Amino acid sequence: MIPEKISVNETHALKDIINNYPYFTVARIIELIGLKKHNSIRFNSAIETCSLFSTERGVLKDLIEFGKIVRGKQKNDKILYSRKTKNSFIKWLKMAKPVTKNPISNKTIIENFLESKPGISINKKSSKINLANIHKVNKKEYMTETLAKLYFKQRKFKKAVKAYEILCLKYPEKITLFANQIKQIKKQQKNNQS
Repeated sequence: MIPEKISVNETHALKDIINNYPYFTVARIIELIGLKKHNSIRFNSAIETCSLFSTERGVLKDLIEFGKIVRGKQKNDKILYSRKTKNSFIKWLKMAKPVTKNPISNKTIIENFLESKPGISINKKSSKINLANIHKVNKKEYMTETLAKLYFKQRKFKKAVKAYEILCLKYPEKITLFANQIKQIKKQQKNNQS
């Protein structure tokens, strides 16, 4: 069946095929060609449903605007990108760089690699500088409210007071809160000593 020479009966027969196989997009496109050729009332509704099932809506656009189907391209036509050509990534790669067969098999590549006896050299020179001492973290840097509360719960009152004093310097906007915490800790410390 040549799409341009489709008859009314063939167009109706395609409707039955589409009912049985709704994702058969080629049948839908040929039906659209027949409906357009015979100026059918169903053309608008058919093109809407066809656009829902179609993966290449550019074909539908060409069918509506130009009324013709592009069947194939010549080998000399290597258009990588334009608004009218839409190539998949793999097609684009094939067009951009032809794939050549390499006569060397993977096995020979591996054998050549193993024959060269590759090795990894280990540099045995090590630094005698202790990097831990260079990058020491000051206690003030990691002091948090959570740590201060933890010291208090563990009954390490001196460390808790020191933590809140550091936090007073670190967060001056919370100085009254931390001062109250220090008072509570000292009060608790006095209660435990008596």
